[in-house]
Amino acid sequence: MQATYNYGDALLIKKIYNTYHTNDIIYFRYPVTDSIGKKTYFFQRLIGLPGDSIAIANKEVLINGMKIQDTITIKNNYFIKTVGIKLDSLFKLNHHLVEGGEVSDEFDYSYSLTKEESEILKKDSLIKKVELKIEKPGSFDETCFPSHQHFSWNLDYYGKVYVPKKNDTLRLDSLSIHLYSDIIQVYEKNTLAIKHDSILINNQL
Repeated sequence: MQATYNYGDALLIKKIYNTYHTNDIIYFRYPVTDSIGKKTYFFQRLIGLPGDSIAIANKEVLINGMKIQDTITIKNNYFIKTVGIKLDSLFKLNHHLVEGGEVSDEFDYSYSLTKEESEILKKDSLIKKVELKIEKPGSFDETCFPSHQHFSWNLDYYGKVYVPKKNDTLRLDSLSIHLYSDIIQVYEKNTLAIKHDSILINNQL
């Protein structure tokens, strides 16, 4: 959201809203709390609605198999190497280097940038190299939902994930249950148990 809003902008939050659309910006409590139970709130752009299937392939976001077209504000991670100098706070501010930091003592940095920001940075005389960071297909990133080894997903190759809509009937098995267990237990307040090859919700098959 750094490319959408600027420091000092005032935002009006509407707490009661029943209709959402793709690309709406929503304010919500992050569903996972830390060890001390602290609540964290996020602003995020909505890319998938109930009934949609979402995937990422080679950094491209796909909704129901179609690439999203508005990619101006999308950021990716870049490796940055200087000509042998340490970047100061003014340089970072001028080039919007706010999400990331130094990764070695050899003047190497990693920052999240839009494509336009990366192209501008490449032209700066203090920068030796700007390289897009991309994960390999099948590389498992445990920080990516559902954080299970059977889903070898990462930030650049992810999904697909189906977003259930009201009154959907989902086929659950030993693999797909990891995608929907939180919905079943946390949000719908059901009990969930796996016994041998059976999945029981509220003690029923």
